[in-house]
Order: sequence, then C-alpha cells, then structure tokens
Amino acid sequence: MGLPWEYSLYIDGAWGPSSGHGELEVIDPATEEVIGRVPDSTVEDTRRAISAARRAFDNGPWPFMKPAERGERLRALAGILESRAGELRQLIMRETGACGPILDFVQCGGALGIARHNAESVAGLVNWIENSPPTASPRGMSGSALVREPVGVVAAITPFNFPFMLNVLKVTSALAVGCTVVLKPHPWTPLDAFEVARAADEAGIPPGVLNVITGHAEVGDELTASPDVDMVTFTGSTATGRRIMARAADRIKRVQLELGGKSARVFLDDVPEEYARSHGFGMMLTHCGQGCALQTRLVVPERLVGPVVEGLRSQASMIKIGLPSDPSTALGPLIREQQRSRVEGYVQSGVDEGAQLVVGGKRPDGLERGFFYEPTAFVGSNDLRISQEEIFGPVLTVIPYTGGDEEAIRIANDSIYGLSGAVVSAQTSRAFNAARCIRTGTIAAEGIGGPESSPGPGAGQGPGWGMTPGGIGQDGAFGGFKQSGIGREWGRHGLEDFTEIKSIGWS
Repeated sequence: MGLPWEYSLYIDGAWGPSSGHGELEVIDPATEEVIGRVPDSTVEDTRRAISAARRAFDNGPWPFMKPAERGERLRALAGILESRAGELRQLIMRETGACGPILDFVQCGGALGIARHNAESVAGLVNWIENSPPTASPRGMSGSALVREPVGVVAAITPFNFPFMLNVLKVTSALAVGCTVVLKPHPWTPLDAFEVARAADEAGIPPGVLNVITGHAEVGDELTASPDVDMVTFTGSTATGRRIMARAADRIKRVQLELGGKSARVFLDDVPEEYARSHGFGMMLTHCGQGCALQTRLVVPERLVGPVVEGLRSQASMIKIGLPSDPSTALGPLIREQQRSRVEGYVQSGVDEGAQLVVGGKRPDGLERGFFYEPTAFVGSNDLRISQEEIFGPVLTVIPYTGGDEEAIRIANDSIYGLSGAVVSAQTSRAFNAARCIRTGTIAAEGIGGPESSPGPGAGQGPGWGMTPGGIGQDGAFGGFKQSGIGREWGRHGLEDFTEIKSIGWS
C-alpha cells in the first residue's frame, strides 16, 4: 500500500524522478508515522531546475506578460488551491504538527489568502512606471522614466515551521512580478511544495517558470552560488542566512533573508497586577514555540514577577498537549526529535546558568510517541543563553527590571536580533513612545487602560474607505533589523523586493 502523499520532482513543466536514488521520508511529528515520500534531489537535478528557470526567464513569455495577464494565471492557481483547502489542511497538519487557529489563520487559510491577494493586486499595487514631465530643448523633446522589471531567476528556500504559507508567499510574490523560481522546501516538510507545483501546472503556468526540487545543504549551496540564479529568498536560521549571504557575495547576488528572532514583550511599570497575572504565555506557544517572531522574552518590572509567575503556572496546568487532530488540543508537537533534544539542551543550560525554572521543563507524561514538550518558563537575566539565543520551542524567559522605561527599552534592544516585539502600558501613547525606541522590524503598542468598546457601524470601516481584513501577509511589511534579516515580505514591499528599478531616458 502506498503512502498518503508521494511526489516526483517538478522541473521544466514535467514530473519526473531524481538522477540519484535517494529518498526523503516524511513523518508525522505527532505520531512518528511515515506519511510521505519524495526523491532526494542531487546537484545534477538542481542544475536542471536552474537551467529550466533560466530559459523560461530569458526566452519568455512569462516575464514579458503584462502584470494583469500574470495575475490571471495566478488567480487560476489560487482557485485550484482553494478548491483543495480541506485536503491541504490535512496534509499540513500531518506534515508539521500544527493545530488550532494557527492552522487555519496562517498555515493553510492564511496561505490561500496570500495566493489570492498577490494574484489580484500585483497590477495595481506595484508602482510599475514613474514618468518625469517631458522637456523641450533646441534638439527636440527629452524625458525619462523609472520602470520596474523582474529581478530574474529566484531560488526560494523555505523552513519547516510554516512551509505551505512561506512556499505560497515566496512563489506567488516572485511569479507575480515576472520572475521564475526554483523552490527548495525543507527536507522535513517537502510535501506541500509539490501541491503548489501541481496547482501551477494545472493553472497553465508555462514550463520552467516554477520548479520544485528537494534536498539538503549541497542543493542549497548550488542554488545560492549558481551564476544563473539572480536572487535568493530564504527564511530560516540566522546561521544559515550568514552562509547564504557569504556564498551570494561572490556575485553580489540579491538576497532576501528572513531570519531568527528573540523578540521581547515589555510591560511598563503602570501595568496592573491583574493583567500580569492573566497574561500567561500569551502567543508565545504558537506552533509549539516554533516561530521566528514569537515574543520569547517577557521583560517586566520586578514588582510584577510574582503575579506573572502565578499566571504562568495557572495557565500551564490548563494547556492540553496532544494530537493536532483533536480540536481541544492547544499545544502540538515539535517537528522532530532533533528539535526536542535542542530544546532540552537549552532548558538544561538555563538551569546550569542559575535561572529559576518556574514551570515545565520536561516531556509530558502519557505521550509515548510524538515529539511533545511541556510549556516552560524561567525567571532570569538577559545575559543567559536562554535569553539571547533562539530556542525554537515552547520556552519563555521572564526578565525583571528595576529602572524606568529606558531600562526596559535597553533590555529589549540588547539582542543580536530585531524581528518583532510588543510594549504594554496602561496608556497606548506611552506604549507607542517606548515602541518607537525598540529596534525591530515589527512591533505592537498595546494600551490596556480603558474598557473595550464596540468599533461601531461598519466594524471600524467608513463608507467608501477602509478594507476588509483578509488574513496574514496581505499588507504591511514583514522583516527584521540587525541579524533578523534583510528585505521585507508581504504586500507591496514584498512584491517590489523581487524587482529591479531601471532608469530610461530618451531624447
């Protein structure tokens, strides 16, 4: 009997085997069952995929189509994916261990929204042409224009935590502006990438425009160093991002890097004890802590440490850990045993360095299979490994401070990362002023002083203006400061990252 999901490589508009004999088995992290199998690509396969993408870009027709024409094909791709939403949801749940609202809002439903948004908005969202006024001279008329053109062949390398969402985001953004793509998903989560290829094939995307291969470091190295690849877009660890940037440097290759984070959530000193006690882990446990933008440092006034710890212990006892298929599950598994062992190593380092373990710190009882781990919290200083390094698991560090807002801001900024964060105050204006001083790509200013009120008619939208929220990744700009990356994804800025600006003058 075959496995639920098995695929061949997709290169130059055709499905086929690898030139080698290796295979990648995909396991369900909640049950440890093998659920899928794909070829393990070779360097030769990688070169074939790059060559196909190069021909498709250089010879067309994809990059020479009008944005609206490409959008029409991408709308068809989005519609095919939407028609398979139930199947995709099941695949993503089994492949990643995702559960709860995050599965629908980001992993599956959010990704489908991104595909639809990029298809429908690329023609109008990107500022394709900027004309200067014509100028008359004794020699005749002259003028100039700034135009945007696709950057070329893009290597897209994606991680294991949000694979479908990031595959869709990178592929549809690059394709929408006229690039061609070689997509390499993480070897632990390659299956859903081939569903994107399947939809592209059925939507009539021309051969070579999208190619999907698999593989490990040698495949990534070939993609990043190839002279026929014009740009690399990568989401993953900062360590791998450094390696990609170094290999791309020889040819001054464009890179878009969305890397690690150690984001801080800051309570200012006017936050009441009741809020601190009710906060718990917040959103930090999303996807079992496997998210780059999660706020894994909780910076709080010293007087609030007791209420915060009380709230963490209370919440941890109510969090159900279990199978993602159970609707009551709040915390699913880590992706692999290697990742759980990594988390355990960091927890031990926290204990060894003198942090106070206040809850969790072990594998849950009664779950013999699957890579589960309890929600874990420490109280400690900002110079510990657990405070400075990205753990990628359900581990929170509570960091007390005794000074004013300046001290809290200093701690939040004391990190090599700068991806996300939040500031909480009784007043939104005070939170906003502190948030402006934190060097991070995305940050929230949260005021908790007054009671919630109804947004009124139109749910806060005015007649003839405003927009209906459509899910993650459709507006704004996501990316980081410092060693959290280079470039931005989502919305107009994410599309324009895959373009070059050309200045054309005439006389």
